[in-house]
Amino acid sequence: MSSHDVATTVGDAGSEVLPADPFTALRFVFGMLLGVEDFETEQAYHRGKSRLHSAWCHREGVLHGLGVSFNARNELQIDPGLALDGAGRELHLDAPVCLNIGQWYQAHKDDPGLEVRDAEAEGAAKQFDGHVVIRFRMCLSRPVPAIAAPCDGADATTAYSRVVEVVEALLRPGLSKPRPLPYHRLRVLFSLEDPGPADAAVTARRDAILAMPPDEQPRGYLAAFRDLAPLDVIDLRPATTADGEAATMFPEPDTTELVLADVAGLTVKPAGDGWLFAGTDSQPDVTVRPTVVATTTIQELLCGPLFTTVPTEGYPPDEDTDAATPGPRFDRETVTLAPRRITLRSVGVLHPGSVRTGAFRVTSFDAETGWNHVDLSRVRLNAAGNVVTVELKEAPTGELVRVLAFGTGATPLLGADLRPLAGAVGGPPGSVHDGRDFVHMLSTRRLPAD
Repeated sequence: MSSHDVATTVGDAGSEVLPADPFTALRFVFGMLLGVEDFETEQAYHRGKSRLHSAWCHREGVLHGLGVSFNARNELQIDPGLALDGAGRELHLDAPVCLNIGQWYQAHKDDPGLEVRDAEAEGAAKQFDGHVVIRFRMCLSRPVPAIAAPCDGADATTAYSRVVEVVEALLRPGLSKPRPLPYHRLRVLFSLEDPGPADAAVTARRDAILAMPPDEQPRGYLAAFRDLAPLDVIDLRPATTADGEAATMFPEPDTTELVLADVAGLTVKPAGDGWLFAGTDSQPDVTVRPTVVATTTIQELLCGPLFTTVPTEGYPPDEDTDAATPGPRFDRETVTLAPRRITLRSVGVLHPGSVRTGAFRVTSFDAETGWNHVDLSRVRLNAAGNVVTVELKEAPTGELVRVLAFGTGATPLLGADLRPLAGAVGGPPGSVHDGRDFVHMLSTRRLPAD
């Protein structure tokens, strides 16, 4: 990986070198003369079938490895691994690749898309955000003697006899942008996404299922799944050009990139004629990458509890039990602020169905304009159910950021046992009917607008 990308092969080749045509196969006939076009058709058929299956049935994501970290030389390093891109191609990295942040900044500091800010505590130092991506590349290798084409005016020439599939790793300016996910209706049905204005019918269906007795809900979800899945599939389309024309048969174009990590607060300082990497506010955030979980693992995960067990008798419990089980609480010591991200860790597991943008509010204070609302792009809960990431549409400005997590009101955060959020660790308990809000103030002195 050079200051911008990695290229470890003899000659770069475009994707047309290995075409994919899943719907045209070679029909062999005894005694037929085979030429280059016939062999290309044979390979393109099988290559296309494989890519169609991977692209539409599995979608993009990391299969194994591809960790992103800072190594002992203070370089950004991508470890070996395997992934699928949105066009159904395997992205294989068989050796670590590294990026010198100072050299990258020297080469790209004037790029239009790079937002640079002053690192106040470091004098002339600069700070910026980035995200790491990889993309598919093919390169030519192993030249061999070949017969020249008749019009070339020569009897012999050389030609590359191998096409090597590699990946190109790049650091892109700014944090990665959340991408819309397919199957929106199903995601709303199972409370994995917030509903939009056009989802009234889906939310009504979900509310009707939740009103059923617990033992009837699985069949209700199955019926709703069968009704909504066809509509989501109808909405799926191959990638198109800017004017709406079909550009490919896959969900993403051949130029697609796979996000591996966000890297916020990269700081560089002048060093001679160039720049030297001086550290970062946080470690690379790999939770922004898509992943593909193996089918055998999914089979076993399906053996776990699919629905939260809700007590139906004796609930809510008696008020005198509240102090013993106060509901989940956020630990102030773990709250962190990145340019467009606030992370909170809870003591107690949160119910994923309650972790929505409506359970949070973020504001910023500016000396001239006062308090300003900060829009949220999405809220994510980790697999363990105890770390919430609140993603902001823009970096907050001003001197202070105030994050409010609701334990009261109409849409409070809930614990796995359905008790509302009880505020901060060490604070007074809430009740089973009404919890306590968590409020935390953060300084933005090192986080000017990006």
